Amino acid sequence: MTATPTREIPRNIIRLWEEGAWPCFSPDGRMIVFTGGLSGTPYLSVIPTGGGKAEAVIPRSLYGNRPTWLEGKRIAFNVNQREIRVVDLADGKITPFLEHVPAGLPAFFHPCAYPDGKAVVVVGFREGPRGREGVLYRLAPDEDPSITALTRYPDVCAGRPGVSPDNRTVVFAGNAGGFRQAANQLWLVRPGEPARRLQGGPAHTAQGRAPRYSPDGRWIACVSTRPDPRPEKNTPKAVWLISADGKESHQITDHALNIAHVAFSPDQKHLAFGGFRCPLGLIDLPEYFYRKGG
Repeated sequence: MTATPTREIPRNIIRLWEEGAWPCFSPDGRMIVFTGGLSGTPYLSVIPTGGGKAEAVIPRSLYGNRPTWLEGKRIAFNVNQREIRVVDLADGKITPFLEHVPAGLPAFFHPCAYPDGKAVVVVGFREGPRGREGVLYRLAPDEDPSITALTRYPDVCAGRPGVSPDNRTVVFAGNAGGFRQAANQLWLVRPGEPARRLQGGPAHTAQGRAPRYSPDGRWIACVSTRPDPRPEKNTPKAVWLISADGKESHQITDHALNIAHVAFSPDQKHLAFGGFRCPLGLIDLPEYFYRKGG
């Protein structure tokens, strides 16, 4: 795998809010939910994609973050760094995503909705003899079983996931054998199959975190420290688009904003971005990445 030269670095970067992490578009593309208050108590807010005032959607006392939009006006999110809950924007009601979670399961992080909005994939983290262990789980309230493991540790230590638009594949940040978040690469897994890396070669040339599929399934957006040979926690990250087969790699931004999270708009013409000490905003994508057959 070799990186493809960048076709066009977007000049039109729109800032929507002073700071925000984990952005996610509403299904109709009109709103973005994100986590604010990153220097204090995190809170969930929504903001129009055309700009305007951000409005909180849950009490700050819940310590809510890492949101993902389900169907309609329902948003799933992490609460208390432990479980997944849902807020319905229509009435403000907050409920558990799963009514019953068996004892002994790890803490659930990073929910990402499946396209139908009825299930999410999460990372289950627990502390083991060799440090943090990460396993992906599918949570589906209307299915039996409602909790299904998708990966195995220590085959791979899994991190933040994203779901393909056909429901079949989950892309995630991870490492073989142990937790090394700064050096994560992108991995793919399907139910009943072993996980595999999206791109080969040295780990640092395939480094990637916070992946998200494009609506047409042809691209995976992520943030990456590549080509830094020894990435660390604070190494600045740029936005990259990788083809779903791993054969193309395009750097979309430089490392100046140190973006941590991205999400595709439903029309695939924009990426929402955000991070820690990073503004919440939009990137206009070159036509190559949303043109049919491009």
